[in-house]
Amino acid sequence: MRIAHTESSVHMGGQQLRILDQIQWMLNKGHSAWLLAREDSAIHEEATRRGIPTHVVPFRGSVHPLAGLEMVRFAREEEIQLIDCHSSSDACSVIVARLFGIPIVRTLHVDTSKTDLVHKWLWRYGNDHVVVVSQWIADKLSKLGLVDAHKTSVIPTGIDLQRFKTNGNGYYIRKEFDIPENTKVISEIAMIRPDKGQKYFIRAIDKIAAVFPDIRFLIVGSATRPEFLEEIKKEIAALRHRDKVILTGFRHDIEDFIAASDVIVNSSLSEPRSQLIHQAFAMEKIIVASNVGGNVETIRHGETGFLFNSGDVESLSRIVLSVLSNDTQQIRERAHLIALLEFGIDTMMGKTLNIYEMILKAKLRLPQISRVIGIPRVVIRMLVYGFTNRYLSP
Repeated sequence: MRIAHTESSVHMGGQQLRILDQIQWMLNKGHSAWLLAREDSAIHEEATRRGIPTHVVPFRGSVHPLAGLEMVRFAREEEIQLIDCHSSSDACSVIVARLFGIPIVRTLHVDTSKTDLVHKWLWRYGNDHVVVVSQWIADKLSKLGLVDAHKTSVIPTGIDLQRFKTNGNGYYIRKEFDIPENTKVISEIAMIRPDKGQKYFIRAIDKIAAVFPDIRFLIVGSATRPEFLEEIKKEIAALRHRDKVILTGFRHDIEDFIAASDVIVNSSLSEPRSQLIHQAFAMEKIIVASNVGGNVETIRHGETGFLFNSGDVESLSRIVLSVLSNDTQQIRERAHLIALLEFGIDTMMGKTLNIYEMILKAKLRLPQISRVIGIPRVVIRMLVYGFTNRYLSP
C-alpha cells in the first residue's frame, strides 16, 4: 500500500506519536507511507529524527487551498492510494484531495463538538470512513448526527509491546533525578495543558506526601503554551512538599519513566483514549485515572486499575494512598494480560489495514459512468452517498 498521513498540529502528544508509530509499522512491513505536516511542527521534527519519509504541507487552522493543492500534487507524484487525516484542519484541506478522487480516512483521536453546517458537511461527505479511538467518541458522533455507525470503526491505540514490557529498567531515570531505589515514585505523563488536569494531581501531592514522606512526583511532558507551564509552576510553588516534585519536560524515554514509577496517574478532565494507560498495563504498573471518556472503557475499577472522580483532589489522593498501602499484584497481572491481547500495535494496524483495503476495493468497484458523462467520479460518489443517506437510510 501507499498511504499518506496528515497532521496539522505543531505540538507533540499521544495523537502525534500514534501517527508516527503507524507510519513506522507500515514501513517495517514493506508498505510505503509518508507524513504530511507543517515544517515548523514537532511531529515533522520527530519524523525526521526517526528517518520517516515526510513532505511539507502549509496547513493552518482553516481551509487553505494551497495545502489541498499541494496534497493533490504530492499524491499524484507518489501514486498515493489513500490519505489518512488526523486533525480537524487537515479535514478542511484534505477535501480538495477527495475531489480529485483520492480516498480519505479520517482518524479522530479527540472529542469534537463542532456541529455547524460546514463541519457537518465535512463529516458526512469529506471522507470514506471514520476511525475513532474509543466507543465513547463513536457514540457521540452518532448522537450529534455527524457520522453513521456503519461508517465508523473503533480502533484503540496500539503500543509496541517490545518497547513497553514488564522487565523495563527505571534505574537511569532514578539516577538522573537523584531518586533513591526504595523511594516511591508517582508519575503523570501528558502534554501540559488545562484539559490534562495536572493541577489536580499537584493539589493531591501534600495529602499523599504527608502519609508517605519518602516519595517523589514526576510531571513528564511539555506545555502547549508558555502560560500553561507558568500556571503549573505556581501550583507547585504553593505546596508544602514542593521539593518532592520534578518537572522533566518532554521526553522520548517514556518507557523508562513508567518503569521507574510505582503508580501512574492520568488526571485528565477529558480523555478520548489514553495510550499511557495501555503502556502502564503492558508494563504491569498500577494506573489511577479520572473517570472520564475512554478511561472508563479501558479500566475496570479495582480489577485492572483505579478510577477517581474527575477534578476531585480528595478522591485522587485517597485512591493513591490506598494503592501505595496495599498489594496490587493481581490487578497488575490482569491489566498486563489485557494489554497483550488487545493493545498491541499489530492488533491496531491489522484492523487499520482491513479498513484501508475495504475502501480501496470499493473504489475499484465504482461504475465508470463518469467517463461517459464527463463528471468527476468523486462527485458521483458524493451525490450517490448523499442521496442514499437522505432518502434510503432507515
